Amino acid sequence: MTKLVFCSCVAADGRKFAFLTDQPEVEELFDNGYKVAYKDRDGRDTPELLAHWRSAITVESKEFSLLPEDDQIPDIVQSAFNTMLSHLVKGIDVFFCDYNLGVEGDLPMCNQVMDEFKSTDFVLFSCADIVGNDPTVQPYMVSYCAPRYKQGSKVAQQHRIYCKTDPFAFCQAINAIVVQRQKDDLTGGHIRSDLDPYINESPIDKDTADQVLNRFVESLRSSNPDTVAIGYNG
Repeated sequence: MTKLVFCSCVAADGRKFAFLTDQPEVEELFDNGYKVAYKDRDGRDTPELLAHWRSAITVESKEFSLLPEDDQIPDIVQSAFNTMLSHLVKGIDVFFCDYNLGVEGDLPMCNQVMDEFKSTDFVLFSCADIVGNDPTVQPYMVSYCAPRYKQGSKVAQQHRIYCKTDPFAFCQAINAIVVQRQKDDLTGGHIRSDLDPYINESPIDKDTADQVLNRFVESLRSSNPDTVAIGYNG
């Protein structure tokens, strides 16, 4: 049994980060990655000190069992995931997400939402089919980019980073995104809220996030043959 962990955090420079996983122990690795990446960006003159979040909330779902490995994600689960992300991504600049959230197979959950929410940069971890599953040879991260918008300036690029589940990899991913966003800003690659209104919305509150996470968990439970076999009734 496991559970979902969702964090919504405001960085020292005001950027909004989110983190979503079905591996609760990974939350600390993400937190450490941020604190190192931002230790020189938090406005203090003591760079040896780790940074702190300006504010943060953490929400945990009910427990559930991962879906058994299969060739594809069930339609009901993929649809429920997309709906969940449409709530969690509001106002978020950088979204860290488990590549195969809720399922045992190494199946990509985020492809559709990355295409839909172009003003948010995505970092996907635990993606063995891209970075490999041997820690001795895994790259820390593999980076791609895509044009943010189909109209207007094509300078702005959405980051899509796949990385190993490791605090240094998370740190490097954050650094890459922050530095590139600064470069894009200098060359006219600005985030456009007129094309992506969701990016100007307030991030989700704790109570609503709890409801959203558990609706997704219900879809996993209803699609899990092991759960059905033991007569799960909610």
